[in-house]
Order: sequence, then structure tokens, then C-alpha cells
Amino acid sequence: MGSFTSSENQHLERQLGNDFPPGEQLIGFENPNNICYSNVIIQTLFYVRPFRKAVLEYQRQGSDNLLYLTKMLFELIVNSKDKTGVVSTKKMMNYVKTKNRIFDGNYHQDCHEFYMWYLNELEEILNGKIKNNPQKNWLQKLFQGNQITRTICQTCKSKSEREETFYNLSIDLDPNCSLSYCIKKLSQEEQLRGQDQFFCDNCKGKQDATKTLLLSELPQSLVIHLKRFKYDERMGSMVKVATKIPFPFELRVQTNNSDEVKTKYYELTSIIIHLGQGIMYGHYICLIKINNLWFKFDDQSIQLYPPHDIYCVYGRNNAINQGCAYMLIYNEQ
Repeated sequence: MGSFTSSENQHLERQLGNDFPPGEQLIGFENPNNICYSNVIIQTLFYVRPFRKAVLEYQRQGSDNLLYLTKMLFELIVNSKDKTGVVSTKKMMNYVKTKNRIFDGNYHQDCHEFYMWYLNELEEILNGKIKNNPQKNWLQKLFQGNQITRTICQTCKSKSEREETFYNLSIDLDPNCSLSYCIKKLSQEEQLRGQDQFFCDNCKGKQDATKTLLLSELPQSLVIHLKRFKYDERMGSMVKVATKIPFPFELRVQTNNSDEVKTKYYELTSIIIHLGQGIMYGHYICLIKINNLWFKFDDQSIQLYPPHDIYCVYGRNNAINQGCAYMLIYNEQ
């Protein structure tokens, strides 16, 4: 898969002593060509233990693919005799570049876009030639939820529903509002009027309607994407939204598509942070919770991170250069 350097991050062994996370390795990733966007995703997923376990159990059929190359990388880490070090993802990323030209180059990319492409690629590998397989594979059971878009015609009151899957919840940011509030706002009723009228099959024409997004099934690992970038017409480009969004260490989320409400309780285990002003430039780092200790992964460098400082990445209005949480990973308790 690539070279392994054991001398890096040895300070953690001295610093932690007997508190070093048992059975874990703290391994940084090299960043030769502005690939921090992929590093934070793979580093985060490695420490989602059900994901790691399933990847390591994968049996390749045929030629190399992204899942097998991920397995090779994970094996290099877990089979290391060293507790700390740095590994290269060059072989995997060379393959990525052949599959998706967006990531073929030495330019900064969006880590959320990479996450979505990466999981969709793994899903395609696991499903093989079976399209729309009704049986969920392990990846879907872990990260995939279901949502229903319900539209009600205001003329005839007929109801239309469209069910879709999601690998993350993309959240609009309201200033000084909590993450829990922003998630609930996803299901706020939207009025479809004027140019946005809904074509009603029953009325056979466009009508005023209401549209509501409902969560029908929640995943084991809930990935939340905070919409930190928006198009500014005056600037003619995407700009960063540094809005402060407090998020909890423990999160309760409920389904809301039927009378039978199901509740899941999640624990925050990873925070991906964007540093800089724009979506196509800047830097990504991640904070990961491992055995009740928080660590900052900055490509090849790993440091202990005090949990009481996590509020610093909530964001701050008019502080676009500040590091802001961009993606959050909550695992079911």
C-alpha cells in the first residue's frame, strides 16, 4: 500500500504512558499533493470500529478495487508492531484519480464531496451487478438512513410521497442556533406557491402545496454535513459561512414519519474541521475520540486535544478564517 514511518508521533507514547488507547494505533497520513480532504475522511472512518472490522473482513473478487485498497491500508496500520507512525495512501489515491477526474490533480478538494463519492463507490462494489438490492449490505446498515418527502396538494388534499436514502444529513445553518434545532428544522413545512407550485396528478395541473421532509429510518453512524459554503451573487463565487453552531457530545434524534416515533441516542466521535476562507482552498483537520481521549489529526501529525476546547470549532460570526466544524460523525450509543 505504501511506506510506513514509525518515528513520527512517538511523543504520544511517552505522553500517554499506560493511558495509551489499548489495541489501537495512532497513525498519521502523508499529504504530498494537497490530499488533506481525503486524509480526514479515511482517518475518521478507520476509527469507526464497525467500518474498520467490515473492511478488514472483505474478500476481494477479481481485480483491485477501492474497498480492497482500503483494506490493504487498514491492514498496514493494524498489523504494525508500532503504536504510532505515519503511512502513505499513495497507492489508494492513485487508484482514486483513475476513477474520478475531480480528484486527479494537486488541488484542494471538498472533503464532503470525497466522502459521498467514496461511500457510493464502496456501495457499488458491495452490490456488484445487483441494482436496487432490497437487502442492505453492511455499509448501508452502518451509514445509510431513509427519508420521505411528503407533498400535499392544498386544492384536493391528495398526498404524494417519495422515499430516498441518505448517507448524511446536510444542515442549513441558522445563526446562534443549536445543531438539534437545525436538525428539527429539516422537517419544517415548506410552502410551494407561485413559480414553485406543485404539479398535482389528481388535479392535472399546478397547485399550491406543502412539502415536508421526514426522517423514516436512522443509521447506526449518523454523519452530519454543515453547509459552510454558499454562492454569493455579489462576489460571483462560493463563500464560507462561519456561523456559530453549538453541537453536543450526545445527540438524540427521532424519526417523524409516522405515529410510531423511534429515538436513537448518539455519541460524538469525530469532527472534521475546515480552516481557511474558501471551499477550494484552505486545509482540513479532524478531531477523533478514541477510548475517551480526543486527538487532533493534522495529516501526519497527531496531538492530544482537550475536549473543553471543542467549543472553539463551533464557528463564529464574521470570522471566516477561523477553523469551523464542517462534518460531524455521531455513532449510536
